[in-house]
Amino acid sequence: MKGSLLRKRYVLLRCPLSLQPRLSENLLSSFGARKKAYGDRYLIVLTDQFKKDSLCTFVEAEFPECSVITVSGSIRKCKSAALGLH
Repeated sequence: MKGSLLRKRYVLLRCPLSLQPRLSENLLSSFGARKKAYGDRYLIVLTDQFKKDSLCTFVEAEFPECSVITVSGSIRKCKSAALGLH
């Protein structure tokens, strides 16, 4: 088991560029999630392991145009998965 209780999780979201500012603002205020990387069709946010499930549920309920692609402990895996979205 890893040492820290608050392990980080990166969430890859498929989301149009026009919605990304509003989505990242809502995620920051509600879950403390920070935007780490983005592109035309994707957004990667950083959260902790305890908030990841509620964050994913929130995104799919409040933003039907967006979808959760994957959740990972490394940003490298999310970025490589994001390359397949184009």
